[in-house]
Amino acid sequence: MWRAALFVPLTDGSKKRIYRQFRTRKEADEWLSKIKTEISAGKPVLFSDQTFGEYLKQWFEKFGSVAIKDSTKMNYLGYLRHIQRHKVKDIKLKNLTADDLQEFICYLQNAGHLDTGAPLSAKTLRNIMNMVHKALEHAVGRQLIYHNPAEYVELPRVITPDIRVLTEEEIGRFVAAMQGDSLHIALILMLFCGLRLGECCALTHEDVCCTDRIYYLSITKSLNRVSNFEAKPGAPKTILRIQDTKTSKGKRQVPLLPEVAEKLLAHMQWQKEQAEKSYGMYEDNPWLIANNLGHYLDPGTVRKKLKAVAESIGIADFHPHCLRHTYASQAVKLGVPLPYLSDILGHESTSFTAKVYVSLDLEGRSNALSVMTELVNKSLIKNI
Repeated sequence: MWRAALFVPLTDGSKKRIYRQFRTRKEADEWLSKIKTEISAGKPVLFSDQTFGEYLKQWFEKFGSVAIKDSTKMNYLGYLRHIQRHKVKDIKLKNLTADDLQEFICYLQNAGHLDTGAPLSAKTLRNIMNMVHKALEHAVGRQLIYHNPAEYVELPRVITPDIRVLTEEEIGRFVAAMQGDSLHIALILMLFCGLRLGECCALTHEDVCCTDRIYYLSITKSLNRVSNFEAKPGAPKTILRIQDTKTSKGKRQVPLLPEVAEKLLAHMQWQKEQAEKSYGMYEDNPWLIANNLGHYLDPGTVRKKLKAVAESIGIADFHPHCLRHTYASQAVKLGVPLPYLSDILGHESTSFTAKVYVSLDLEGRSNALSVMTELVNKSLIKNI
């Protein structure tokens, strides 16, 4: 890494040392040359006197919240609350340094969550700094500052937690325990189709399709609880909203196994029978996971139900995403080609699918290495 540094004049007549790091000396030289040319030409950097906290608020309202999902917007608002409770918010943007931001990260590690005080995860700290970096990079682009101090902050390493997957015996007990329950279909969709909870809760009858006698689910949206940004006094702070899928690859067609299609069609027929008894109050295009009038259910309600059933049959450390993990790990174990599995899961890349799930298949890796048995035997016998 190469670091380029120089002193630049401020509007009050003083000077400030700025620096940036680059991968090559050529990039560092080009940056220095560009800045020196701008200074010699009298091109000013604005160096606004607004504080870092004020700048972030302005950036979020005008730029940061424009092209993001409501769920991301909700997260950003939480990150801004963290910044507002620390003195870093009062530092003028032109004087903000990497040391200031590093001190802020150290503070967050000790202060914890806003409401509970529980320690913040390394991933949350990185998410906060990703937002800060994005905002400051925008300030560089607007010539409010010469460099982005967030580039030099050291963050704790994110340790990926162990993935919880159900055993075949636990799968059998869970399916049996949910028999006859109206939310049984939620378990089937996650466990045997690999869907996310929000994707399941957004499915309607119209999303169950059939082409050339192959049944499949058309995944285009997700139901999530997000902040109610337009809430009036006394109104709920959060609302349920149907949004686009988590990623661009999330819009996909998920083929159904014949046995799963049979269960799904039976569930839909049962809902049609319920509609006939509702005196016209049932949804015309009912949600698959629905209340007694065919309207969607809060994913939180489904989450609580599944967790309660899991705990009642002795399945510990359960979260609905375990069902998706279980589907994916079983698919890898049974030899489903990774490109197909990646598409079914809606992952951005096959490499991500491999990284997450291939490592879980110890038996598969052992079988893959069995092709080397002959070579090993020949080598060992030859050297005895």
